[in-house]
Amino acid sequence: EQETVTGLFSKDCILPCPFPPGDDEVIYWKKGDKNVHSYYYQKDQLERQDPDYRHRTHLFHENIPGGNASLKLSNLTLTDEGPYSCYVGTQQTKTEVEVTLHVRVSSYYALEYQKTDTERMLKCYAFLTYPAPRISWVRGNMSILETDRKEARDGVLYSLRSDQNFINTADPYYCHIHLPYEDWAAEWKMQDQLSNVEGSSTAIPCEYSSNTTTSEGFSVVWTLNRNAVISVLASFNGTSHSYQPRVQINQSDFSLVLRDLTPNDSGEYLCNISTPHYTKLTVRTLQV
Repeated sequence: EQETVTGLFSKDCILPCPFPPGDDEVIYWKKGDKNVHSYYYQKDQLERQDPDYRHRTHLFHENIPGGNASLKLSNLTLTDEGPYSCYVGTQQTKTEVEVTLHVRVSSYYALEYQKTDTERMLKCYAFLTYPAPRISWVRGNMSILETDRKEARDGVLYSLRSDQNFINTADPYYCHIHLPYEDWAAEWKMQDQLSNVEGSSTAIPCEYSSNTTTSEGFSVVWTLNRNAVISVLASFNGTSHSYQPRVQINQSDFSLVLRDLTPNDSGEYLCNISTPHYTKLTVRTLQV
């Protein structure tokens, strides 16, 4: 029998091995020529267990008589990936099961926008990836180089930050993160300035594509950047939340509705629309 199992890095997983119940079970789990776990005479026999698996394997003893020789493997590492074989012999039958284990890393990504009096900066982050990610930048439709980079290691995992300082706001900017198991992309875009009079209301639109709103992990966050101070105004992730008076998100198009405008409402409004594989930042300046 052939089975494939995907486990998460540093978590536990179960490698299945069913067999026809019988008497005097002998169980051998192996990975290539490594002894992963052995069981006979009604108990674990771990004297010859490979040191890589010490204290990380577990058979469900109470389920063995019912025909279950599945192996629980704890604290998964990237070297655990690959083919495993389970052999079960009883007085009645012999069973062999092949299980291929894939170990996935729960990486995550973000694009952050910062503005000071003199410059604007985009920071593209990849957290806890393996191997090290490849990060590339595009302005409009031209490839550009990053202006700075920071890297950190956590055991075998990489975290990376790539910066882009810029002055020109006419073009959109794109950050792409490439890994063997997934790609992630983010886009930053400046929209036309809005002007409103004091005491009026306005709705600041947010650009998004309709197919993203149905995907799992979809979220919207509105922030205001005023005099280099950033405040979170409202968010939506299935339900909407407002964190300031006079603001709310319109759930039909995710625009930000502002009531009773004052000159203090002037500033850069940033809409961050995210799904697990894509982030879009749209910036609009409001002048009251």
